[in-house]
Parts: sequence; C-alpha cells; structure tokens
Amino acid sequence: MDIPDWLRWIMLALAPVQLLFAYRAVRLLLGAERGERTGRWLDVADSSLNLVVICALGLGSITVLVVAAPVMLAVLTWKGVRDVLSRRATKAAAPATGAGATAGPAD
Repeated sequence: MDIPDWLRWIMLALAPVQLLFAYRAVRLLLGAERGERTGRWLDVADSSLNLVVICALGLGSITVLVVAAPVMLAVLTWKGVRDVLSRRATKAAAPATGAGATAGPAD
C-alpha cells in the first residue's frame, strides 16, 4: 500500500497539533479529581494513539498502523460506552420539571 506524498506531508503537519492535544489531556489528567480519572485516562490514551496513527501514516509504517488501530478502536469504544452510561445516569437522576415549581418571579 503506497501512500501519496501529499498525504504524508499533511499527516506529518498534523502531528504537532495532535501532540498539543495529548499534552492538554495529560495536564487535565493531573488536575482531575478522584472520581473522574478513568475518563481522563481514556482521553490521554485516545490522544496518544491518535498521535501514533498520524505519525505511522505520515512515515508510511503500515505495521504500526495495524497494531495501533485495534487498540485505538477499543479505547474509542470504551469512551462511547462510558458516555452512554453517564447520559443514562444523568437522565435517571434528573428531577421532573414542573412538579411544584413556579415559572414566573415571586411577587
């Protein structure tokens, strides 16, 4: 599989941007509270694996791409599962609106 040169240059130009995303994810992980660390670790893994995939495409290393792609797929799947579960928990915990609440200002 031969990757065109223009695509390689685009991928290598995007690598520093992805490195900044990975750095930001690490900074957010270091400042995370105890209950939100799993999501932050998934963000760091996602950004780091994206950086690996972009560099592999830019340098033409298909072997690295074949190894990193399934791992990235697993991380993205787990992030999606966590998002769905957190939305369900938020929806179940939300109180019903309109039950005894007034819409206008008090006189």
